[in-house]
Amino acid sequence: MSNFFSNEEDYNKMSSDGKIGLVATIDDDNYPHVSFLSSIQPLGEDMMTFGQFTEGLSKRFMVEKKQAGFLIFTPELEYWTGAMDYEKTECSGKEFELYNMKPLFRYNSYFGIGKVHYFKLKRLSAKNNTTMLQIIMGALKTRMLALSKSVSAKKILNPITKGMFNEIDGLKFISYIDKEGYPQIVPIIQACPSGTDRIVFANAKQGAAADIIEGKASIFFTSLKMESLLVKGTFKRAGGMGIFDIERVYNPMQPLPKYVYPSEPIKKVEQY
Repeated sequence: MSNFFSNEEDYNKMSSDGKIGLVATIDDDNYPHVSFLSSIQPLGEDMMTFGQFTEGLSKRFMVEKKQAGFLIFTPELEYWTGAMDYEKTECSGKEFELYNMKPLFRYNSYFGIGKVHYFKLKRLSAKNNTTMLQIIMGALKTRMLALSKSVSAKKILNPITKGMFNEIDGLKFISYIDKEGYPQIVPIIQACPSGTDRIVFANAKQGAAADIIEGKASIFFTSLKMESLLVKGTFKRAGGMGIFDIERVYNPMQPLPKYVYPSEPIKKVEQY
């Protein structure tokens, strides 16, 4: 193992199938674009890979802009973050075969891994961890402060999407672009909506959250029911709180990943 993966136990945890994997790329407007990709894992001493089984915007963004970030989050509430550079895509080979031998894809009648994407690892954090007590205390503190920051002028989040971000056991992660131009991902599980146009979270000056750069950012939500939502907007701090004003909402779920706010006008069909 190299300095990136000096701990074999950590390497194996990052390679397991029972983790949450997120990859952040950079979209056309220089916002982070976060995708749920649990297939991400280390390869050898200084590479990362993930297997693609659905089509989405992140695959185009990573090829065009190269720079990407990732987060791996385990059921034990341990996590690693890192930065990487897109290198190549393969539709066959050793890793392609290994991905398709995994139980999730080997016995799936509908889809398998169609492509494997390779990245050169630029940096990897030490293992971080959080606890349920920290999450609950942070969530309670956030909810007490949220009312004072409430904004609902545009009514961006509807009752369903607002309810998703209100789930105390839902997982939320913020992504921002660091000083080197790489998207980074930080857990903010304590976050909750403040009105329909804003998401807030307490403890924005502690731990990894202290490194979040103000400006363009994105927040990704996922639940144990495999529901996901991505919102893009602007992040700032006010005292010890993080304040995120929503500008766009992206539905990353199949069968039709797309932006749902602002809504796109219905186009007249003129050719059949």
